Amino acid sequence: MRIAIGGIYHESNSFSARLTTLEDFRSSSLLTGGAIIDYWRGTNSEVAGFLDGIEAIGGEAVPTLVAWGMPSGPVAARDLEELAGELARRIAQEQDIAGILLVCHGAMVCETRTDADAFWLHQVRKAVGRHVPIVATLDFHANVTPEMVAAVDAVVGYRTYPHTDYRDRGKEAAEILAKTLRGETHPIAHCVQVPVVPNLLTQFTACAPMRCLMDAADDVRRAAGCISASVFGGFQWADVPHHGISVVTVSEKGDPDTVRAGEAIARKAWDLRHSFRTDLVSVEDAVRQANEPGPTPVVLVDTGDNVGGGAPGDGTIVLKELLEQHSSGAVVLVHDPETVQRAIETGVRGRARFRIGGKTDALHGEPVETEGDVRLLSSGLFVNVGPMREGLREDMGRTAVIDARGVTIIATEKRSPMWNLEQLRSLGIEPTRCRTIVVKAAIAHRAAYSPIAGRMVELDTPGITALDIRRFTYRHQRRPVFPLDDDFHPLIQDQTTGA
Repeated sequence: MRIAIGGIYHESNSFSARLTTLEDFRSSSLLTGGAIIDYWRGTNSEVAGFLDGIEAIGGEAVPTLVAWGMPSGPVAARDLEELAGELARRIAQEQDIAGILLVCHGAMVCETRTDADAFWLHQVRKAVGRHVPIVATLDFHANVTPEMVAAVDAVVGYRTYPHTDYRDRGKEAAEILAKTLRGETHPIAHCVQVPVVPNLLTQFTACAPMRCLMDAADDVRRAAGCISASVFGGFQWADVPHHGISVVTVSEKGDPDTVRAGEAIARKAWDLRHSFRTDLVSVEDAVRQANEPGPTPVVLVDTGDNVGGGAPGDGTIVLKELLEQHSSGAVVLVHDPETVQRAIETGVRGRARFRIGGKTDALHGEPVETEGDVRLLSSGLFVNVGPMREGLREDMGRTAVIDARGVTIIATEKRSPMWNLEQLRSLGIEPTRCRTIVVKAAIAHRAAYSPIAGRMVELDTPGITALDIRRFTYRHQRRPVFPLDDDFHPLIQDQTTGA
């Protein structure tokens, strides 16, 4: 039994001024053929889960094309069309493909398409016809549309945020596909959209309110007619008509009880809408708290410059405040190739004046000028250890560690989210010994930092990942939608049937 593996995975921030190109995918991970298996096997990833599931049934994995891009701006139209065409072509040219497993994010935006994932999923569907079953995995932050779901036979969404269950969900998708191929199940997928855009900090799946919805999905999955049930928090920085919470159930021949159960979860999400708000701390107050006596390390979360949400990663607002309050023992990571080059020219143990960060736009702070000592120069390569992206190699590009007035500044050539403690340890920095660590994130960092944090403080910082969606001007957003609107009664019902 030959099963094709492929996918195009990107989370697109519509408010980024920079388009994502083929070169950006190549810089992250754009692989074809056997290189896909070599790179992803044994890691905490959906592809590794696909391979686990295929091996369990004695099938043959047929790797085609898998493109993974670091979250950033919308994908260039021509480059998306090229990727989609190449993926469809590679799948179509294979002989005797019984089924297809696809890794998909669900919040990709193209410069000319608000539903970019539906576009490439349908390209694959057209390449093989309706007789070949397709199962896709979707990120928890997918902005799921009926058009996406209609392109495939079943979807499987992550159940965790931070995302620690990639591999499990990939294996689950493979198991659904195997049962479909054996004729043991006949999946039909249903999508329900909820006009609620939850603040990202409230999407932490270990706590209410999101935990309430995930528990409800667990109950649905245990019912007789259910094959899969997924709740999606949505991606709030995609300017699309359909962003926000959605529920997708996959049931045996469209089991009506499962469909109704999915609609009930959607209504629960609406009822909880006021719980999807949160308060943040000002930068000045947060740094003051970090400098006060108490448990350490203090993790300061720079939500407005969230690299994992597509922000540039060169924000300086928190760095500036740390220096102004004479903080010591603090660590800040900044994406700044110019500073890296300056540090290389200065050399280890050399001292120079640096102009750090604030070079991408005017939204994340101005460059900070300071003198500093170059402590270390690194290749910026490390391998993740721990629950999130276990075993995957990360590449920060050439990296410089600079000591500046009590603050350790890590300058990187590439944007690099702080998802793993090995990132600091690879640079000779033991995170448990730091007083303050600034992470440009929202929730994903918790997989690594919650176990060691003495305190964690979310900051109200500006930028293209600011958490209050009222700061942004949406051109495509459906209305009414909460929290932009409140006094309305939503129509919550099933909107689609699967392939």
